[in-house]
Amino acid sequence: MLSWKKKKNLALAAVIGVSFFAAAPAPANAAYTQEDLNDELTMAAAWMQNSAEYRELCYQAYNIALERVEAAVANHKPGDKPLAIVLDADETVVGNSAFESGLIGTDRSYSTKEWTAWCQAAKAAAMPGATEYLQAVDKLGVAIFYVTNRSMEDQYEGTAKNMKEIGFPQVDAEHLLLKTDNSNKQPRFDKVLEKYDVVVFMGDNAGDLPLGTYKKNQEERNGLIDANKKDFGRRFIAFPNPTYGDWEPALLKTGEFGDYWKLSPEEKSKARKAALKMWRPSDEEK
Repeated sequence: MLSWKKKKNLALAAVIGVSFFAAAPAPANAAYTQEDLNDELTMAAAWMQNSAEYRELCYQAYNIALERVEAAVANHKPGDKPLAIVLDADETVVGNSAFESGLIGTDRSYSTKEWTAWCQAAKAAAMPGATEYLQAVDKLGVAIFYVTNRSMEDQYEGTAKNMKEIGFPQVDAEHLLLKTDNSNKQPRFDKVLEKYDVVVFMGDNAGDLPLGTYKKNQEERNGLIDANKKDFGRRFIAFPNPTYGDWEPALLKTGEFGDYWKLSPEEKSKARKAALKMWRPSDEEK
């Protein structure tokens, strides 16, 4: 038999337990946090890491690019400029979805410090088919230029180590062109074009291609893509990346290109949703 005192203590513990689990939900006007914004990455990151469809699109892009390179090699004549391909690194041949996923469930936002730590850790994986594609291009005697906006100052060594470990060829100071003082890749493209005939440009961001989209707004970016639509699948090879890119700050229809990054997490979420075209069954009743 339990004593009266023990019964009283058990009853009190039960009340406390019920109160804990039946705690009132957060108020409706609770502030939208960086953690809430990070949760919006979940679907995109899960798709990139797990879906068969993502793998399909990667293989498709590399297959098309290799066909273009093989055709260029077959038609190359003595005296012609040497052949090359120019490609971005992140989400074009190496995948960083583990870094993006690492933000989910936390209140951390992207920072140069954390991105540098990721680059130095050399943990990025080769995208499906990337290593095989690059090795095939290398065997054909075609130069490979990795034009990436990773920073030359403190991200080169980790990037080079990472690429070599996953089997990428031609990873050296001549072919691995990181950012020095400008995120605009066009000057680096021009440097390669001075000496080489570039068969294909490859990237997940419009800025990875020589189209002039740097810091352009959404309407201008889309217009430049439409104006060059015949070159996609030919000179330009694009990769899917729903997790980040210049398309995101371009969602903000007013102000300067970089103004989006000054917004609060809640304002960024609202800007994303404001850019959506929506339909609901109730619309038919209006």
